[in-house]
Amino acid sequence: MILYMTWFSERGRELAARITELSLSVSYGFWQSRYGGHPAVSKIQIRERGNRSLPDFLEEAFAQQFPVIFIGALGIAVRAIAPLIRHKTVDSPVLVLDEAGQFVIPVLSGHLGGANELAQQIAESLHSAAVVTTATDVNGLFAVDVFARKNGLRVCNPEAIRHVSGKLLQGEIIVMAVDPACMSPEEMAELQPSKEVKLISWNEAQAEHAVDVWITKKEPQEDRKTLVLAPKTAVLGMGCRKNKSYNEIKQMIKTLVDSREIDLDDIYALASVDVKEKEPGLQELAQHLRVPFVVFSAGELKKVPGDFTASAFVAQTVGVDNVCERAAVAAADGGSLLIHKQAMDGVTIAVAKREKIVLQFV
Repeated sequence: MILYMTWFSERGRELAARITELSLSVSYGFWQSRYGGHPAVSKIQIRERGNRSLPDFLEEAFAQQFPVIFIGALGIAVRAIAPLIRHKTVDSPVLVLDEAGQFVIPVLSGHLGGANELAQQIAESLHSAAVVTTATDVNGLFAVDVFARKNGLRVCNPEAIRHVSGKLLQGEIIVMAVDPACMSPEEMAELQPSKEVKLISWNEAQAEHAVDVWITKKEPQEDRKTLVLAPKTAVLGMGCRKNKSYNEIKQMIKTLVDSREIDLDDIYALASVDVKEKEPGLQELAQHLRVPFVVFSAGELKKVPGDFTASAFVAQTVGVDNVCERAAVAAADGGSLLIHKQAMDGVTIAVAKREKIVLQFV
């Protein structure tokens, strides 16, 4: 994980060095695959401000939507980030620590960006206090935007989050319905929702019109108070030459987005072969997209059925005849291949579509 970090004293620098050694992560999507695989593991990479001005440093971080950690006074952070704040769906998660490391304060993007999650991890590791102020967390309630982030659901109308959270804070139960096109009634019956959530069938939802949260691939005709969560469906299988830069890899994504072959907001996961697990360009891309980066062994990819674009060179190099197509289908849990292998300047990509979703309430 890449963290942008700045400090204003020698004591702050020493605390930054301690944070560098921690194991930190943000859950940007739950996934499972019948073919195995595992989430790529990455070390903490600190991007220091150095001699750059604070506004330039922060502008770069916010453009990437990467976490920002201030070690210093809260007021400095608030004044510095104020001009860059746009919307909770795209803002960088921002945290502030005092230079003694006593308090970890998530300031911005606590839920969707994962600042609260990072604060809890840092506080636990440093034996300090996480100063979390978001109302659902303070009251130990279900947080629908955290639920969306952890389950790979796109928040279609984020202004409705306030209504859902407001009902919870008033002690009410929220009603959630799942489109059968996303999950069968049998699969839905096996879910174990939080005590504050009532799951009802799609037919009941259509009849009652009293739904607080829809999980659907199509936006229903409802009032603005009903939160719509759309499952992200596009899984990107990728391969690249060693040490391909983030900007070079990102250019391939941009090409597909510009040609309207994929929707940036619909990307659910990035997948590759395990020998690419530590590729910095792929790791940075996954973090920028806020999606899990999943890797499979060559043996696991060989078991994926389908008609794939074979390459003798790739087979000799990594042990399987195709990486991007097989990885995309594997991470989509056997979903259909939408875009076959495309190659550009040492980067390959394929896109698969996951058909069914998995939901977790923990």
